[in-house]
Amino acid sequence: MIINKQNELHLHLKKVIKNAHDKLEHQPILLQLLRDVSIDEYANALAALHGVHAAIEKNIVNFLANQPDLFDYESRLKTPALEEDLKDLAKVPFISKIAFPMPKNVAELVGIIYVIEGSTMGGQFLARKIGDKFPIRFFSGYGANTDQKWQEFWEFANSVCTVEQYEDVGEMAVLLFELIELHLQETTQN
Repeated sequence: MIINKQNELHLHLKKVIKNAHDKLEHQPILLQLLRDVSIDEYANALAALHGVHAAIEKNIVNFLANQPDLFDYESRLKTPALEEDLKDLAKVPFISKIAFPMPKNVAELVGIIYVIEGSTMGGQFLARKIGDKFPIRFFSGYGANTDQKWQEFWEFANSVCTVEQYEDVGEMAVLLFELIELHLQETTQN
């Protein structure tokens, strides 16, 4: 049954990534989004997140170019919405100095997409909190289709990952959380 298998992989990932996820969530540039953020703070946060998404999405698309029928990520690209928000804010994106990983196999791809799609789910909360104060295309994710897209990701993940690959999925997700945290630290020091 897919639901049980989904729960197994999802529960494994939630356990494995907990510490790395918590550390990332406590980065000052992200924490400020939870309070009454100024337009400059908001623009800086989006500029920093652009460096993450542009690099990671490029790697996902490049990996999938060799397996075009594996998963439709093109419809999930978040960088265009992020760039539109930054344009509205008259903010130039921060370029990442971090070498984000190119997936070497499907398990690593799932770990990477899990982090990015999970952030889309979290973005829904921020979109509601920010409301109409600032442009929120990026945090709005897929709008009314966000939950459906999340379920579609899990259907994909469970169709391509065996239990033996769960560790690889988790290791890539943790690595990605750590690299995103490092990128955010570097952008706030500049």
